Amino acid sequence: MSQIAQVKDSSILDLNGVKTTSATVVMDVSTAGSPGNLDPEGFTPNGIAKWVDRSSGFQIAYPSLTLSSRPPTKVSRLTRVQVKYVVPTLEITSAATSTGISPAPTKAYEITANLEFLIPERATLAERTLFYSKFVSLLFKGALNSANAGLVATGSPIPDAVLILDKPF
Repeated sequence: MSQIAQVKDSSILDLNGVKTTSATVVMDVSTAGSPGNLDPEGFTPNGIAKWVDRSSGFQIAYPSLTLSSRPPTKVSRLTRVQVKYVVPTLEITSAATSTGISPAPTKAYEITANLEFLIPERATLAERTLFYSKFVSLLFKGALNSANAGLVATGSPIPDAVLILDKPF
């Protein structure tokens, strides 16, 4: 049974650590954070697996992760793996109104990441593992080198583009 199919059977998807088979990747301490525990929500009507973090208490403020994997077809010989991570932020409202009733929470905005992997059916497990490891290291300012001898800078422009809105040129 695939991990996507196990979403109904699992209790918690723990994203506090990053696990890869070929290298251990760590976040830069200045940006370290935890997305919390994402509980399985089930499948959307389109068959997309969904997890949510219910710790905020408000359903419209649940951070969510969706994941789908479509196998190759006769038209396209690619496996498509699509990932979406959304973190909403609630509008700040006054707790006191003239009626004494707090207004219902409303969403102010959300930060979203969309990621799609296009994997040729001929790609080997070793190629996919190496690609994934290198791609994940691009998301961080530092990564442990292959001998786990220390943290090395990746030189990736992605963290600064996201964190300090730096232009990539």
